[in-house]
Formats: sequence, C-alpha cells, structure tokens
Amino acid sequence: MNIFSLTETEFFRKLTEGKNDNLHIAYKDFVLQVSELCNKEPHKGCVISALLFVEVEISHLQTAAQRREVNDALVSFINKALCFVRQTLSHYKEIDFRTVSEENMLDRLGLDWKANKTDLIELGYAFKVANCFGTKLSAKDIIGRLARIFKVDMTESYIYKKYSEMRMRGRNSRTYFMDTLIDGLNSFMSKQDQED
Repeated sequence: MNIFSLTETEFFRKLTEGKNDNLHIAYKDFVLQVSELCNKEPHKGCVISALLFVEVEISHLQTAAQRREVNDALVSFINKALCFVRQTLSHYKEIDFRTVSEENMLDRLGLDWKANKTDLIELGYAFKVANCFGTKLSAKDIIGRLARIFKVDMTESYIYKKYSEMRMRGRNSRTYFMDTLIDGLNSFMSKQDQED
C-alpha cells in the first residue's frame, strides 16, 4: 500500500493549488477514498501511517493557507478535511482487528475438491503452462496451493508420480479431466443456446 495515496488525490491537489472549483465533489471522493482505505487495507499500521501523513500535510496547508488569507471556502474545506481525518484516525485506532489464520480463511471458502487428485494435478499443470499466475511459480507450487485451498492431501512425490502417469497416457489425449471440462461446458452452452 502507498502511504502517500491520500495526498495524491484530486482533493489534496486542489487544496495545495488553492483551487476551489468543484471542491465539494473532490472532498466527497476523498472521504470515499479514506473509507475504502480503512475497509480494504488488511494492514492496520499502513492505514494509520497514511492517515497520519495526510493529517500532517493538511495541518500544514491549514496554517499556510490561513497565513496567506486564502478564500473562505478553501479554508473551510481544509478544516473539514482535517477534522474528518483526525476523527477517522481516532476511531480507527480503537477498532480491535483480529487476524484470521490461513486455515480459518480456507475453511470459510467451503470448497472441498470432489474430483480425483490427479484431476487437480492436471489442472495445476495447465495453469502453469498457461502462466495464469505469472512465470515465477512452479507447477508444484501452484498444485500445492490449490490442494490447500480445496482441502486435498497431496505430497510432492505424489504430484510428480501422477504427472509421469499423465505423460504416459495415450497420444490421442493426455488431459482427460480438461477434456471432460471442455466437453461439459460446450454442451451446457449449446443447451442454453437452444433454450434461447
């Protein structure tokens, strides 16, 4: 997360440039950005750092703006933003965040793999070959993560053994599971086409 993100907003730009055209719209967007940051950023320390940084920057603007006697509308929004950031920061610090373990998060997904383990291995290798998760993860890494997500007990040796068996399948098709997925989805869409 970028702790400077709140000072890179349209609202903050208008404050620093002394512009008050559509300031009320920019202020609403700023409030939404603060709210989104508080609700979506998983690391509480990052949110607090971003709020503290923007608080200091707005405090400086307030002082500088009042010394130069800028227009009342701008001073009003500077004060309002400063009050909003301080109140948000105060309330945010009081919220008790409980971290959820990876195991609990996976349990909440409720996804239990019902197909064969080999099918999951086939899918994992297909993801690897297609670079679905970039080029850095190995097939073993991808399959291991899929196995954890879908609650499948699988060892590294099992993965390599089953992949070797897949390679020895008949030359017509080595991808039984993927073929079944493709045929099933095409058949499903064809039926929907006929119903339309």
